[in-house]
Amino acid sequence: MKALMMLKALADESRLEIFKLLLDRDAYIEVISERLKLSPSTVSFHVKKLCDAGLVTSRREQYYTIYSAIPSVADLRVKDMVLGFASTIHEQDKIELAYKEKVLKSFFKYGRLVKIPVQKKKRQWVMEKIANNFSPNKSYSMTAATKLLSEIFEDAGLLLKELQSCGCLDISNGVIQRK
Repeated sequence: MKALMMLKALADESRLEIFKLLLDRDAYIEVISERLKLSPSTVSFHVKKLCDAGLVTSRREQYYTIYSAIPSVADLRVKDMVLGFASTIHEQDKIELAYKEKVLKSFFKYGRLVKIPVQKKKRQWVMEKIANNFSPNKSYSMTAATKLLSEIFEDAGLLLKELQSCGCLDISNGVIQRK
């Protein structure tokens, strides 16, 4: 969330110019206003956004509030900010895995495939699950593969075709192998 706020704060041209100026030197509102040819109220508005995003800090010196860019934040790369979302991505992966399990559960009853899904992603998941019945690095004859698939679905030929089209099985010269 913090990275998103930073990126949004820097997405405005005036705020970007203010931030660049503060990277070079500390300044107060009137100096920033004069240098960038913006009204003090506009500069104050933008500086508050930069402060809220954690890009700029302030300190009091007599009558003035001096603003400065936070050096550690200024050294961040976009990649570092985006990788800050890793926990969110991990949570999304958990949600997708739970959804995948739910989908697979809905298409299989007692170890048998009820029907072949229409949606491409769901079909891919189902075919990958079925392909796990084939041992890797082992060749199967057409008869052996058909026998294995007929225990999973009533139309073994259709299932074999789907497994091949989804890229789960390789069929060449009557020999079937799991990819």
